Amino acid sequence: MRQYTKQSLKHIMTCCVLREPVKFLVMFKDSIRVHTIRNTQYLLLTLLLTGCGAIFGPSEPTPTPTPLPRLSVPTFTATPVSAAPTVAPDTPTPQSVAIAIEPTPSAVAAALPLTQTETSSVGQTDVITATATTAPAPAANTEPQLIVEADGINVRSGPGTEYELAGAATQGETFELLAKNNAGDWWQVCCVNEQPVWIYGPLARVENAESIAVALDIPPPPTAGPVAEQPAPTEQPSAEQPPAAEQSAPAAPYDPTASSAGNFDPNAAYQVVNLHVLGLDENNGGIRSPQSLHYILVTVLDANGNGVDGAVVRNLVGEKGEVVTGSKGPGKAEITMYYEPFKLTVVSDPSGPVTSQVSNQMGLAFPHLPDIVGKLGDENYEYGVCPTLEIKCQWPIQAVHFSYEITFQKVK
Repeated sequence: MRQYTKQSLKHIMTCCVLREPVKFLVMFKDSIRVHTIRNTQYLLLTLLLTGCGAIFGPSEPTPTPTPLPRLSVPTFTATPVSAAPTVAPDTPTPQSVAIAIEPTPSAVAAALPLTQTETSSVGQTDVITATATTAPAPAANTEPQLIVEADGINVRSGPGTEYELAGAATQGETFELLAKNNAGDWWQVCCVNEQPVWIYGPLARVENAESIAVALDIPPPPTAGPVAEQPAPTEQPSAEQPPAAEQSAPAAPYDPTASSAGNFDPNAAYQVVNLHVLGLDENNGGIRSPQSLHYILVTVLDANGNGVDGAVVRNLVGEKGEVVTGSKGPGKAEITMYYEPFKLTVVSDPSGPVTSQVSNQMGLAFPHLPDIVGKLGDENYEYGVCPTLEIKCQWPIQAVHFSYEITFQKVK
């Protein structure tokens, strides 16, 4: 019995270690059948050990992990476009993919800020390196210049129509400004036919002309006589000069009927300080509207710029009438134009007779033509008059209306 008991214990231990309770029970049943258990301790021990399977629970074999199959991962390698490999269509093995990026200047400029460098890598190879720089904005033009706004204008050797033609300029042409005349209505520019020339101001637009000075070397016109577009500069009286009322008349008497130009005597007490033509879009409807005006709006001022009432303004041509200022406001008078021309001068004021410059000829039919050039429509306008002195610009002017503003001021 002891021998079998030792064997049973051995089997019990084997059972517990291997966790095979069923096999143990079979073995234990065979042992009881052959042997008689005499000792209760052996029975209790046997029962206790038979429960080891229940305590430890059934044991299942630990699964062995199965390795995953290895996948072929494409290898990315930067390769120049010209050297890209050719892959046979029947090759079943994984293929290396070549990426070639060639950025264009427009794409880089759109994607990058002012200055930036970017480097991208795929695997271990750098692919892109790009640098974009934004060019600085061009500086605004600050040079004095003249832009021709009329089409096909004449340019002259001096500041007036009395000077010889020096060529022509077309609409949109730009010239460098050199100088201006005293009246500021003619500009000297560079250059036509490699020579400085003069352009009539109303036919052009000037920019940055604040620093342009009056020309000091203006040649005299080829013919004698007053230059309508260039009034002589005002001279201050010296101590030796007699008062204005005692000054003698000019050496050569002025004939107002000799030409359409006025007389701009620098020694006169009253001088023309403003002459403006109210033409297209400035004359209460334009030059072909029933509401358009045909007036000469006269203003007479004293030395301080105040209106002078009671000044007598006389017309030296045509019907030779007179008007007295003050009826249309301080120092103001109004003349209605029809067919007759007008050359105006101040003959007296409340102080008595005075000397005065004489205006250019004004009127609807017989004006001083340079005064209206470019004011009454261009050559493409059906009713346009005098877009240039050579185009639709001769006496008599008919079927259009325009007005004048003229100001005399006492300077002596």
